[in-house]
Amino acid sequence: ENAQAVATSDPRGALHMSARHASKGCALQLIRLNIQEGKVEVNEDALGRLEKNLKAVGSRSVAVVSVMGAFRTGKSFLLDLFLRYLYYEDECLAGGVDPHEARDPPPRGLGQRCPLPEWLLAAGNQIQGAGGAAGGAGGFSFKGGMDACTEGIWLWSQPFLRTINGVPVALLLMDTQGAWDGNMTKEQSATIFGLTAVLSSKQIYNNTMQIQEDKVENLAYFMHFAKAAMQHAAAGNEALGRAIGRSKPFQTLDFLVRDWRYFDDEWTVEECRTQMAEHLSRHVDPRVVRENSTAQAMQSMFQHISCFCLPHPGSAIEKTSWSGNVGDISNDFIRFMDIYVRDVFTTGLEKKVLLGSDLTTLSFPLVLRDFVRAFENATPVAMTFTQAMASSTTLLAKEGAMRTYAKLLDEAMAAHPNGLSKEEFQRVGTLASVEVKRDFDNATIIGTDQVREQTWGEILTCLEALHKRYEEENKRQLEKALTSLALPAVLGVLLFCLDRISDWTCDWWADTCVQLSKVMRLAYVGIAIYLAIHLYILASQRGRLAAAFALSELWKEMLRLLGGFGGMPGNLNFGSLRLLLRSAVP
Repeated sequence: ENAQAVATSDPRGALHMSARHASKGCALQLIRLNIQEGKVEVNEDALGRLEKNLKAVGSRSVAVVSVMGAFRTGKSFLLDLFLRYLYYEDECLAGGVDPHEARDPPPRGLGQRCPLPEWLLAAGNQIQGAGGAAGGAGGFSFKGGMDACTEGIWLWSQPFLRTINGVPVALLLMDTQGAWDGNMTKEQSATIFGLTAVLSSKQIYNNTMQIQEDKVENLAYFMHFAKAAMQHAAAGNEALGRAIGRSKPFQTLDFLVRDWRYFDDEWTVEECRTQMAEHLSRHVDPRVVRENSTAQAMQSMFQHISCFCLPHPGSAIEKTSWSGNVGDISNDFIRFMDIYVRDVFTTGLEKKVLLGSDLTTLSFPLVLRDFVRAFENATPVAMTFTQAMASSTTLLAKEGAMRTYAKLLDEAMAAHPNGLSKEEFQRVGTLASVEVKRDFDNATIIGTDQVREQTWGEILTCLEALHKRYEEENKRQLEKALTSLALPAVLGVLLFCLDRISDWTCDWWADTCVQLSKVMRLAYVGIAIYLAIHLYILASQRGRLAAAFALSELWKEMLRLLGGFGGMPGNLNFGSLRLLLRSAVP
């Protein structure tokens, strides 16, 4: 029945959307994990391409959704379904359609099949990443069989622009090396988990059949290491210790259990969700778990921990020969997948925050490099992790200070398009500096008091350079305070000249010319009074010198406009005009 539903979709539209998606982006391998040499490396070519794409969307916060877990747990398949949903959202938003319009599928438990959601069919009948094609064109590569397809950490090259709680955000999708498979040591697995946890705002941890105790213990290995690193960073710094104690360093951990077999056919979705919550509590609730040290460590490190269970997607997709046909996917899997993808991207998504500071499109590549250097030997060490955290917190503090200062000055200058007086500009700059200092005092900076003082000194240097740039821009705005009046001024001059010409040519014999002269006189006198009022206000507010500069810029703008008007006849194609007249006259 799934195949029949797929067959009724519009194949031409689906192929068109699929082609657009493939051209919009691809999977980039940003981090390579060399198992044999025990090295973690940044792929600078891929990171440079991502960095270019991030700069293209402007300075905004970043949200990162990552999927990790043991190899052959269907991470890349899941991310390809995420891509379908996100591209469907883009198409709906571009067309003015609400992509989150409530669906009303038949309730589960009544024996009725769930219709295929539009987002699943919108990009065509075939999942783009099926077959494990190299290069990641069209989707995250995956394939059936026993061989792992993902090595290292991959990101989708194009960010998705979304708004979270009123804040514009660039959303990134991340795919990781299969952790805790037979080829990786515990240290190497902790490296992958650590890099993913540091960079992600929502980390989806794939488990098969159920949340497995040994996998939770492996998570705890990194949790204890990370906690020790944070305590080491706070040693001797009481304020930092309080800040770290108040905030949990990582955001959301979502246990995604695949191939869940325990939903009764008669159960509703709500009853299934109740079973998911019970399963989670048996593993991460310190009040329920007997040996609760692991559960306590996880609760102390993650702000949110949740669980979702997906039934098996069908035996067809496990085969190496599976081509990605949507119609082969189990209907019950599709029902729960539709619920889950909406949970991930509508209700459970937050911007990435690292110890209280937003990660942005500008700082994301720099922070990524810092943490890869900390884990470069594929063995997490508290000291290198602490250094990476210290470098990242100072970097984010500097970026946050520059962003706040620029935002406040932009707002002030936008409210005064003709520029601010020197005294008013200095006052706005001082208020902006006070606001930046207040934010900096509340920011988490890993390091000694000397590091904090040094960071503030570097911020002051950057703010001075930024202040000078805004000061020059304000000076230009002051000089151009009257240039917006250049067009009416040119019109007044032209009317004055026409009035003088009419005095000598036709006023003495034609009453029509006399009346036109009166109208023109009223117009250019009114324009002159209007300009004089603006000039007087400018001189009284900013002094005669500023008014003189503004008047000089007004004159230059008038000459530029007159030059443009004077060149218009030369740009006319009189040959074409002659042909047009001939065709118009019989």
